[in-house]
Amino acid sequence: MSEINDLNTFKMNFYEKYHKVLVPAISGMESERKSSLFWAIFWSVLLILLGIGYFYLMIKFKIDGKHSADPGVYLIGFGFGMYYLFKKNFESKIKNRIMDTVCSCFGNFSWTSSYSQIAAQRFVDVGLFPSFTGFDPDDVFLGTYKDVSIDIVEAEYERGSGKNRTTVFKGLCIKLDMNKNFKGHTLLMEDKLMHKSPLPGLRHTELEDVNFEKKYDVFTDDEVEARYILTPTLMEKLTNIKMAFKCKSIRCAFKEEKLYIAMKTSKDLFSLGSLRKPVTDTKQFATLCQQFISVLSLIDYLKLDKKAVL
Repeated sequence: MSEINDLNTFKMNFYEKYHKVLVPAISGMESERKSSLFWAIFWSVLLILLGIGYFYLMIKFKIDGKHSADPGVYLIGFGFGMYYLFKKNFESKIKNRIMDTVCSCFGNFSWTSSYSQIAAQRFVDVGLFPSFTGFDPDDVFLGTYKDVSIDIVEAEYERGSGKNRTTVFKGLCIKLDMNKNFKGHTLLMEDKLMHKSPLPGLRHTELEDVNFEKKYDVFTDDEVEARYILTPTLMEKLTNIKMAFKCKSIRCAFKEEKLYIAMKTSKDLFSLGSLRKPVTDTKQFATLCQQFISVLSLIDYLKLDKKAVL
């Protein structure tokens, strides 16, 4: 895979390969999409109607009892879930077939559905979210841009098991290796009650931007470096990433030679298997391209490929 060193080339390369390589590779899956859509609707409607019918019989025959409504609830619940299951199954098939081709449009990137727990733990170590006991990675993109190593990980992090299992974090994690060596540890997160630090050794620091202070808290062990890093332009770039991925919140940490970003979302990111749209629908691929550009533009702004000590 070739290295791409500017965003215009990145975008042009993507759309050129989309039409020349990607469309021919996936157009043959259109009939399977239509079939999956038919059966998803069929089973969803059937189960929901059965659930409604069950409640009708309950009312008509005055069926009463502690758990008498459960079958109807389950049928309707399975009905709504059936569409999601068909969609995820088709999405898995299409991703396994085309993701190598998609990544070739992005230059030096690869796609996988696995990520090591050691690598995942680093996001906890820098204070982006609490510790976890297990995690379920969905889409993982690994690659480089301007010699900067990038991990883009969509996953759900959990703690506990069974009925005691809780979600620690669900969304997108990004790690950027760089040629800059941060002397301190700076953590940016959404405004916290009482400004309580998530890690020992990091203290709350106020910046001069009033609007910024209303939305975010900064914790650091090097105030001078934190003020140097967290400029209005950087916040604009981070906001662009948040908007591109349609996430609820964004956090980031600067430590040693790495920048870590974590964004919460309940949405299914990098979704390329819509049952309601043709497999070659441009919009879903354009969205994916814009998401990548939002991350790479941060590298350009911070000049992470340049050797420097802050």
